[in-house]
Formats: sequence, C-alpha cells, structure tokens
Amino acid sequence: MFAPWPVGAQTADWRAAGGDLFGDHTLIERPADHGNEAVRLPELDPPFREAMRQAAARHNIDPKLLQALVLTESGFRPDAVSPAGAAGLTQLMPGTAHDLGVADRFDPTDNLLGGANYLAQQLTQFQDLRLALAAYNSGPARVARLGRVPRIPETEQYVATVIECFLALTAGRDVRSSRACSRPEGRP
Repeated sequence: MFAPWPVGAQTADWRAAGGDLFGDHTLIERPADHGNEAVRLPELDPPFREAMRQAAARHNIDPKLLQALVLTESGFRPDAVSPAGAAGLTQLMPGTAHDLGVADRFDPTDNLLGGANYLAQQLTQFQDLRLALAAYNSGPARVARLGRVPRIPETEQYVATVIECFLALTAGRDVRSSRACSRPEGRP
C-alpha cells in the first residue's frame, strides 16, 4: 500500500525545543591526552597497607588479592576470632598457623605473612583462583578430593566475595567492607 503523500527525510530541527535525540555532541568532554605515560588509579590506604604489601611481595601474590582476603576474613580486625577458632587478619586456625611458623596469630605482621604464605600455597597447588580460595576456606584436602569448589554455601559465598573484592580493589574502588565489594558506593 502506498502513502497518499510523498515520503522524505524529516527536516525539522527539534534542538530548540529540547528534543535533540542524540544530545549536544559539543558538550562531550574528551579524555586528557596522557601521551605514552600509563594511566594509574590512586593508591588507597587500607589499614596495614605496608605489611600487606610486604607479605604479598614475599609470597609473590597480588597485594590487592591479599587485601580482598583480609577484607572478607576479618574486615581488618587483627583481634577477630571465628566461632571455629580461626584468628587474626587472615583468620588462621591454630594448626595452620603452627605449620606456617606463625607464633602469634594476633600479631598483624605475623598473621599477614602466614596468610599470604597459605594463600600462595593454595594458588600453587590448584592453579585456579576459585579453587585456591575454596581451599583456603574449607581446606585443601576437600577441594583436591572434589576437584571443584565444594557446594557449601559458606564456601561458595566466600569465594564469590573475595573475587568481588579483588575486582573492586583492582578497579580502584575504595571498599571499607566486604559487603561493599559487590556494589558501588551509594548503591543499594
């Protein structure tokens, strides 16, 4: 069926009435030219930053991964104790701390060195971040036996939270608690 009038392109200029469908392109700010220099996000200053950096460097892991683990495990509380008896910033069990040579689980430096060491061992053994985190949380023997993250809600949530925190920290977000890792600040 044909239209009774000629069809052509619309020539009306709706911008004066506030109807520019695609916006005013002259208002778009262009990013600054940084030449060849790398664009870097500002360094955040979490509690125990230098001790975390040193522990991560000593065991060749990303410091933001260690920070994400500490956020999730203890919320940066060196005196934290779980119902199961895990203690300190990285929530080391007494036997694990002993095996790692951690004399005082409540000493932030000792605890961070032990936690970084234990996480590095799991990363080396499993060669997969999710499995390494699951092993850190529920034990390496269980993860090795299953070959996957155990279907334990606490462990599944733990792995997801540490990874979300790691991604948030890597993106440069200033997260103060593990609950804030999965959403930008100010969002429900």
